[in-house]
Amino acid sequence: MTTDLPSTNPSDELHDNDTDPHTPHHPGLSPAPFDPDAIVVTGIGAVLPTGRGPEALWSAWRQAQPALSPYRDPYVRTRKISHFGHVPDALQEESRDSVPHKLRKFGTPFTFNAVLAAQDAMAAAGESWQQVPEERRGLYVAQDDSTDLSAAAFHKALDKARTDHSPEAGVSMTRLVAEAFGNAATFNPFTVIRALNNNTLALISIAQRFRGDCAAFVQDAGAALGALQRAAFTLREGTCDTALVVGAGSYNEPLKLAAQYRAGHLTPGGPDGAALRSFDAERDGTVLAEGAVALVLERAGDAVARGARPLVTFLGAALRPAVDSGVGPSALAEGPRGLLAEHGLTPDTLGAVLADGKGTVRHDAAEAELLRALLKDSGVPVGSLRPVTGTLGAAGPLAELALAPHLFATGELPQIAHLRTPPDDGTDFVMGAPRKRRIDSVLSLHSTFNGFAGALLAQRPHTD
Repeated sequence: MTTDLPSTNPSDELHDNDTDPHTPHHPGLSPAPFDPDAIVVTGIGAVLPTGRGPEALWSAWRQAQPALSPYRDPYVRTRKISHFGHVPDALQEESRDSVPHKLRKFGTPFTFNAVLAAQDAMAAAGESWQQVPEERRGLYVAQDDSTDLSAAAFHKALDKARTDHSPEAGVSMTRLVAEAFGNAATFNPFTVIRALNNNTLALISIAQRFRGDCAAFVQDAGAALGALQRAAFTLREGTCDTALVVGAGSYNEPLKLAAQYRAGHLTPGGPDGAALRSFDAERDGTVLAEGAVALVLERAGDAVARGARPLVTFLGAALRPAVDSGVGPSALAEGPRGLLAEHGLTPDTLGAVLADGKGTVRHDAAEAELLRALLKDSGVPVGSLRPVTGTLGAAGPLAELALAPHLFATGELPQIAHLRTPPDDGTDFVMGAPRKRRIDSVLSLHSTFNGFAGALLAQRPHTD
């Protein structure tokens, strides 16, 4: 199911509850003065298992309705992978249709999702954003290590070659490779772009006409944090006037699925359908997913000058080696603690924490220890989006940043779906129902499968 985008800027609705008497200001927290150089988000686009747009994501999270389903793929037969966060088929078609026909042979399904998410984010940022010169538009892409040629692409090409009765038929390696790249008539070397880890960057830059500063970051959630850092840096340095940050990818590739299964990271699936149980005593693994999220970033002064309304202020991100690299949870807490201190915040003045909550026994145990070390009974509520979307990889941190405006507007932190038995009493995991609370700042925590951990910090924007 897809969700239509609103015809007006959704930020109008998101700020209706800014003065809600039921969500008082947190003690000790006073609004910061307007900073024209602050980095703000003015447009959001999302193509995820929950559907199209941040509203669909928020609705699923708030109602604790996971968008995970039994794994399916026409070229993969397995009983080992029980669930997956699939982008709905109809939405996947919308993504493909958003890419100009002549460019489709250079893309992959998940980069098509990225193009549609970018298109929606740019539209949400307002018409005046389109007046920014192409050479002043920065593009920063985070992509999973998802590439084509994939094993599934070869499988599909081989099947077609076996059933092709045309005069040109055959299973020569040249024809097989060309078919797998989507260009069977002649092997065009330019289609190798589909096999590169900057495929998303290439397709968006061509389809949406970006000619300014650009960079591509690869591998899991850490790529998104790197892209955000680079975008904020170039905006502050004046290298570009706007920055589009896109996170996209898919774990739906046979070799990647097999690697995660062999590592013991995947849930076998529960009989009650609770496939991903973040932090619960009965957790038994994660559910992998796919999708894309795009954010338009710019300086607050520029946004206000062109009539746009900032949705969230991005304060910063931190990334460092994690438990998988031999760094203990207590030491890992220093990264987010330093990020808070840099912006005059402490755990006591935080509005909410969004934990990674992958659902594996080892990752969640380490994160629970990190939360204890970081929060130290501060009473800050902890939520997690993971049971709803699955593990999104490069799109994960951007999805949580995209939800921050809803947290600010509603004063609600949704429950962690399926959490019944939390790891300890020292951390305030949100269970059973959304938590009512004035939320002015959000700390989002992330870990990767390749040995890194990171955090990002966001704040309610101030435009007065």
